[in-house]
Amino acid sequence: MTNKTNPLLHEKVEAQIQQALVLAGEGDLTGSETLYLEVLEQQPEHPLALYGLAQLAGAIDDQEVKEALLSQAIGQLVDITDPEQKSLAATWLAELAEVLFKLNRPSDAMHCLRQCESLIAENLKAPLVS
Repeated sequence: MTNKTNPLLHEKVEAQIQQALVLAGEGDLTGSETLYLEVLEQQPEHPLALYGLAQLAGAIDDQEVKEALLSQAIGQLVDITDPEQKSLAATWLAELAEVLFKLNRPSDAMHCLRQCESLIAENLKAPLVS
């Protein structure tokens, strides 16, 4: 998720995502969407920007778009080893399962929940870092 070649770009992206969250919280979904899209122009598969857009789709009850964006965001965390990112992926998978239930796709939802359970189990087995 970090940009190692340009740390200023990383800081700018982080600030844009924080501002997008603030705007969404204030009800400015269009402003929030604009910022997330700007992030994606700079870093095309940025998981937090994709997730933010998924949340906006959920706010307008567009479950199909939310599913696609959540799936794309989760896909960016596929090869994760960091326990915090595994936890994030598990949370997003649980949210995706809820969307799939709403879309009347219970078997797909159950698959997401099994993946979520697997990530949680992996985290429970991981050694604690002090």
